[in-house]
Amino acid sequence: MAKLFGLLIVRPFGMLLMAIYNLVDSYGLAIILFALLCKFILLPLTIHSKKSMRKMSALSQKQQALQKKYGNNRVKLNEEMQKLYEQEGVNPMSGCLPSFLPLPIMMGLYYAIEKPITFMMGITDKDFVTEGIPDSVQLLINYVQNNGLADLSGYNDYYVQIPLMETLNKLADSAGNFPESITSLSTEIAQHLVPLNFDFFGFNLAQTPNIKEPGLIWLLPILSGVTALLSSVVMQKMQQKTNPAAAQMQGSMKTMLYIMPLFSVYLGFILPAALAVYWITNNLFTMIQEIGLTWYMNKYHPVEVEDPKKKKKKLPKGDA
Repeated sequence: MAKLFGLLIVRPFGMLLMAIYNLVDSYGLAIILFALLCKFILLPLTIHSKKSMRKMSALSQKQQALQKKYGNNRVKLNEEMQKLYEQEGVNPMSGCLPSFLPLPIMMGLYYAIEKPITFMMGITDKDFVTEGIPDSVQLLINYVQNNGLADLSGYNDYYVQIPLMETLNKLADSAGNFPESITSLSTEIAQHLVPLNFDFFGFNLAQTPNIKEPGLIWLLPILSGVTALLSSVVMQKMQQKTNPAAAQMQGSMKTMLYIMPLFSVYLGFILPAALAVYWITNNLFTMIQEIGLTWYMNKYHPVEVEDPKKKKKKLPKGDA
């Protein structure tokens, strides 16, 4: 399953990220443009999902009335709920697919960023090796370790490729050519390995911020947490505008409001800085998108909430 996911989703994303990188010659800028492009690709699904949720929100008072009337009869309640959905032309499941579909896409984007050698350059690692084909990434790791070029023992298989690539970059000449001792390791490496520019506004995106060594690079994990918090707050505020009933649920969400940003800061101090750039970018784009879509929905697709004084007259008919 992992190989299929990698081949069908992550590898195409990696090729797209590589194409963007070839245009801008900056790994950081390529990540930002890539994240923005993916937001645009997912925009129709996001709009469809929000429309479905707004339709369901408009029925909240009618649903509550039915629950109060038929709460002790689950079968009858389900029947009346189904009648209500049919009368209003609402499918409660229609918003599910658009809500879940972005998840594998975002995972694919994430993996493409964290494993550039495998998914951007198409060089096999242990997850894609079959009989007779060498694990070319491991050959590169062994080359670096055996020649004392860098200590990569502190990185797991998922996050080793960015610092590995930084080490290999130092061996490339001004024309971007690697020594024959590297390219002769395998045909794949000779054909596909290219240097990546990790410098981004003075930050080395291949570097992992060290909590014990204060520096400017600390800004990236901190900004990751701050933008995650702002994004969560903005999304909650926008949801309240769309569905005032959501305000009643905010108490249970306050813990998550702070846990996720703190977790984002933690990850920013144990993973290469390139991933923090992606999180910051995604958080900012999510905020802007949420504000823009809420304005658009309120202006062109307003929720018509029923007047509580009139709801008794509009209750769906049914026997208790």
